Amino acid sequence: MYLRLLVAYDGTDFSGFQKQPGQRTVQGELERHLSQLLGPGKVKGASRTDAGVHAWGQVVVWTGSVPIPLDKLTTVLNHRLPSDLSVRAVRWVPETFRPIQDAQAKYYSYRVWIADFVPWPGQARYVAVMEQPLSWGILTRAADTIRGRHDFRAFRSEGSSAQTTTRHVFQSRWVMEQHGLIWRYDIGADGFLYRMVRHLVGAMMFCAKTGDLSILYEGLENPHGDKIGLVAPAKGLILKRIDYGDMGTE
Repeated sequence: MYLRLLVAYDGTDFSGFQKQPGQRTVQGELERHLSQLLGPGKVKGASRTDAGVHAWGQVVVWTGSVPIPLDKLTTVLNHRLPSDLSVRAVRWVPETFRPIQDAQAKYYSYRVWIADFVPWPGQARYVAVMEQPLSWGILTRAADTIRGRHDFRAFRSEGSSAQTTTRHVFQSRWVMEQHGLIWRYDIGADGFLYRMVRHLVGAMMFCAKTGDLSILYEGLENPHGDKIGLVAPAKGLILKRIDYGDMGTE
């Protein structure tokens, strides 16, 4: 059996999830602290979030031994981890469990600060600040357009290893938070391409500034044409949840 951990982190001071030489990463921190506590092992994650991207529901697997009782492990481990990284829950999974390939759905949120004053402490790290007016009506129409099965090739960054670029987006909506100070975009799909959410949000915000949805339509209707190079800042994005069907939902 392998150990599955549900992990949350503030991505501000991490160079992304994936381990990189000489860089502080989520995978690297987890692997280092788990190895010190439990012995040799490796960490595999379900999503390779970029530098600055946050997570509430990242799923990782630890492939080493676990000599500490499971009911004590979360508390012991969180006492060791830095303040911007924590383990929310742990459970056993079969050694056949693959955190990336077995995921059936992922959910992200993106938060935009709309107020005409700067975010207060505690908010600034988790919102993208929009200084130009946005059209709520255009944003909601854009979100409706994204929902469904599309080829999202035009809304990905170079470096993606995905074999196919068609994804089914079953949740795509804008909602208001904190009396309208924050506009939040929620998206859920059977999978995502590299930086796909940030490309989509960047395109939607451009449409909401200009009052014109044509750039979004062009990207969806002509996926093999020019890529949509509008990418929203990393700090507004959070990985909310990953579903695994019969293997349980996190």
